[in-house]
Amino acid sequence: MHLIFILIANLLLTTAEQDLFEGTCDAAVKSCQNDPQNHDTKFLFYDVNPPEGFNLRRDVYMRFAVMMSETHKKGKKLDWRLVLPPWYRLYHWRSQRMIGQPLPWSTFFDVNSLKSFAPVVELNEILTNETSNTLEIDTVYVLQNYDDPFEGGIFADKWQVNKDNCRYDGDFWGHANVKAKEIVCVRFQGQISRLWELISLHPSDKNVMFAHGEIALHDSYGTKNYWDCRKSMKFNENLVKTAEYYIENNLNCTEKLCKSYMAVHWRRQDFTRSRHNDVPSLHGTIDQIDHAVRMHLRKIKKIFIASDAPTSELNLLIHELEYLKYEVFHFTPSKTELELFKDGGVAIIDQIICSHAAYFIGTHESTYSFRIQEEREILGFDSDTTFNRLCPDSGVCEKPSRWTVIH
Repeated sequence: MHLIFILIANLLLTTAEQDLFEGTCDAAVKSCQNDPQNHDTKFLFYDVNPPEGFNLRRDVYMRFAVMMSETHKKGKKLDWRLVLPPWYRLYHWRSQRMIGQPLPWSTFFDVNSLKSFAPVVELNEILTNETSNTLEIDTVYVLQNYDDPFEGGIFADKWQVNKDNCRYDGDFWGHANVKAKEIVCVRFQGQISRLWELISLHPSDKNVMFAHGEIALHDSYGTKNYWDCRKSMKFNENLVKTAEYYIENNLNCTEKLCKSYMAVHWRRQDFTRSRHNDVPSLHGTIDQIDHAVRMHLRKIKKIFIASDAPTSELNLLIHELEYLKYEVFHFTPSKTELELFKDGGVAIIDQIICSHAAYFIGTHESTYSFRIQEEREILGFDSDTTFNRLCPDSGVCEKPSRWTVIH
């Protein structure tokens, strides 16, 4: 049976490769419009490995959004929509207000701006329009890594159906009324656009999902289309206004490119355990901040700290910097703000504040710092003020890679 399945799959793939991106609707008719109620519309769902954080998930979204955008630009797959997976039980969201509460993307982002780049739709829009109480996904493809990605010393794009121990380990973003008709496990490596090959195995499917979407790689990282997608990821207006109010009233800046403060992303928690060779000690952090100000920002005395450090450790950092005559700031939400913005929104407010600083120092290989660096590139800061990192107290300190904006 396994051999027969492989032969059928290869036959379907051969047919699909004749026109891999062939669409099924005409752009001139209504069925191609971004309307989740249209019965001709097909939906592409995905999720991400549960332990992954908010900012890695933003990057995975970009992979899928760019794939959809590039396909639509070719006039193909015009009936497909990308479903935005709700935010649910992320590792770094510790607030009790987050337990059991799936959140739509509009909580954190301007969804209309996302739609200006790619054909996206919120999951709750689809659930609202379902005539039955259950949303059925036709096929869930569970992506798995190859045991040896560099077989023969070469990393090659490839996939293979894997029937051994096949199961879906997610929970459909906390929605009990979402079910799967069929689950197919696939060893996959390579560019994300090759997922269309898997979709072509079941051409009649209307709802298709990819679990562990982080396994599929960018088709092209850092290109103009990548940056166009990144620019469309505008934050929720209320988060932006809250950050701007804080900057104006605490950091004395009303401009886009501020000159009145320096910002530092001081990553602690899991990094002090898993990446202790890449991050400094408390006193090493203080020395590096003081050195950066004396070298680059002699007139600045205001320092903003974004950090996941325990309160006691953060307070000690602030106390030591204040002893050196700095004014130190850290955004602490009120109960109302935490209730409204949730943990994810508070982290975004921190990112916005860091993005507007005269000078930024991040944490090595933190996706949180990466997103701030991207935001600063979009805003137009000199790259020398953006791609800086906290170094370990001793040893090699590798400089951050510079992924500069392409307009």
